[in-house]
Amino acid sequence: MKTNTTTAVLVPCRINVGTAWADACIHEVAPKSIVISSTAAMKVGSYVDVRRGTLIIIGRVGWVRDGRVGIRTQDPVSASALVNEPRLAQRPGQAAAIERRGPARDRPALSPAMQAERSRRISSALQFAALTAATGGGAYLLASQLYVALSVPFARISAALGG
Repeated sequence: MKTNTTTAVLVPCRINVGTAWADACIHEVAPKSIVISSTAAMKVGSYVDVRRGTLIIIGRVGWVRDGRVGIRTQDPVSASALVNEPRLAQRPGQAAAIERRGPARDRPALSPAMQAERSRRISSALQFAALTAATGGGAYLLASQLYVALSVPFARISAALGG
């Protein structure tokens, strides 16, 4: 027999969807999932960061229904830790965030989904650059061959016309 380990809470937080931050509220906490409400637009399958004070919860949207969003979390979530975590007095500024992170080797690793998305964007940009260079090179080659092919007949025509 399975017991219900869901805890009802009301915890304000911030949520990062894509590159946009929004206010949110956590309503239910289970060991590997949370239910939140937010005005941010979220799609099933998208990855999100939920932050409460210094706690960071990384998860994937499992369902969206009636203004609530179910998020399957990467790591176990503790309801008591969320409730007892104090809110930050102010949002850290960009300079403070960079300063806090320190050198690149001290930064946390990106999640596999974020790494895959970053790699996809880089490969798309490189593919676009390669296709642009190949198209430009092909156009230059075609134009130079056309010039060579037409220069001899036009030189003869020009000489015949007395020019």
